[in-house]
Amino acid sequence: MAHIIVVGNEKGGSGKSTTTMHLATALARMGHRVGGLDLDLRQKTFGQYVSNRLRYAAQIDITLQSPNYIELPEIAEADLNPGENLADRRLSSAIEMLEPQSDFILIDCPGSHTRLSQMAHAMANTLITPLNDSFVDFDLLAKIESDGVTVRGPSVYSEMVWNARQLRAQAGLTPLDWIVV
Repeated sequence: MAHIIVVGNEKGGSGKSTTTMHLATALARMGHRVGGLDLDLRQKTFGQYVSNRLRYAAQIDITLQSPNYIELPEIAEADLNPGENLADRRLSSAIEMLEPQSDFILIDCPGSHTRLSQMAHAMANTLITPLNDSFVDFDLLAKIESDGVTVRGPSVYSEMVWNARQLRAQAGLTPLDWIVV
């Protein structure tokens, strides 16, 4: 089974796609088979990077180790089972397609809360959350008092990660490792 690494943070501009790109490229250069998905269906920054990398390598006739990036498959609503969510099916189908030929599957999430992102977090073996060095960005992890020291509680994003951990536990899966960078 492939190790699923999700790069997520509900704040835009934190470096999710850049982190995903560097990690995917590094793992591929180390000889690992790397699959890739981009759940930011509007911008597709990670997907564009992989496409540009492969096009550049072909233009100058060199080999660059790169992830095997695929788009989420289109699925007709008529093909869904009763009560099945379309976003869930698209994500699970993509992972099923990548898994046989991947040691790692990297998933780049959008800077917002979406059903796809929420499901990816629940499927993650490892979650990487890039964070800029500012109190505005730190607020993503916890609600902080105006004194800048006192933690009032978890943020909305931290609660979502906690829920993803609970879903994994209920399914009998190993807990996800959460790395904040």
